[in-house]
Amino acid sequence: MPTDYACQAAAEQAAHGVAPVRALLVPARQSAPPRQEEVSVVIRSFLGADGAAGPPASDNAPPRIEPVSPPMGAAVLLSLLDGLRADLNGALVDWYSTIPTQLPLTLGAPAEQPGRPAVRLPNGWQTLNDLQTNAQDVLTVLASRPRGQVGPAELNWRLALLEDVFSGALRRMGVPDDTSAECAAELTSATGSLFGLNRPTPRSAPARHGRSY
Repeated sequence: MPTDYACQAAAEQAAHGVAPVRALLVPARQSAPPRQEEVSVVIRSFLGADGAAGPPASDNAPPRIEPVSPPMGAAVLLSLLDGLRADLNGALVDWYSTIPTQLPLTLGAPAEQPGRPAVRLPNGWQTLNDLQTNAQDVLTVLASRPRGQVGPAELNWRLALLEDVFSGALRRMGVPDDTSAECAAELTSATGSLFGLNRPTPRSAPARHGRSY
């Protein structure tokens, strides 16, 4: 079973990797500056002739990347473990079809359906405990396979497939190619670390294509 430290480290890595995607799918709300007529004369005199503390925010400004909490990173990893288990059970397509709906909710987006409550993340300890339990469940499924078919090489290739599938789902959701590839590589690297695998990440891999596993 993965150790508590391994789950914590994997959750932190996943949180770092998914932050740019969250900034695109769940952009931070930016409060608009008050209109000049709503600002008192005294405040406008203090701020200057233009009555503003700085230039107005641009509509084309890039999304602000805010830190993602480890519990949210662990929740995303739980989804990746579901994908790995789905691949082992021949149900990868079913898992793939849920990504566009479930991922934004996991990252804190409000539910689109009226009356449907937003997804509430469990507390940090519970999320890490679920991560540890689900990783052990995947190991149990692997151990039940015929002898000689299980090993680090097979798991690496399954993670490589999961990386490609998840990256493709992000692209279909409008996430840019580079961001999709880097996020998927970071998340599958974090998933592999739960099983003691050291897979390359975008920072250590020499190139996006032709990566060795």
